[in-house]
Amino acid sequence: MKLTPFPFNGTTYYLLLNGAALFNIYDQYGSEGSVFDPIRGGGSEGFAAVCWYLAELIEQGELYRRRQGHDRRSIPTAETFAIELSALDVPRAKAAIQDAILAGFSREEAEKREVDVGLLELEKKTEHG
Repeated sequence: MKLTPFPFNGTTYYLLLNGAALFNIYDQYGSEGSVFDPIRGGGSEGFAAVCWYLAELIEQGELYRRRQGHDRRSIPTAETFAIELSALDVPRAKAAIQDAILAGFSREEAEKREVDVGLLELEKKTEHG
């Protein structure tokens, strides 16, 4: 899983779109349209969505970090972001959210392994008789 860093107020938080976050987004905003739609909006609804997405994706990132053995950190709430996110932070937050969502929907390529041609030929021969 790929974590997306988001430095904010002296702390780097890590955003993660996993299955839990995706279905929480669907529960909160519905599954019609794109998962990006709520944060694209302007005004107070769009800002509230940015704050909610940040809190949700950071919570999932923090839970994943803990599962990997990292020290526990506090998890900010949407209300925290609504109070502390500056106007200049909003575009950065949207970019981090978008990066985390794209990373959540992308495949991580496994390491490329060398192909043993001799083994492949042997497997073909044993399959066909």
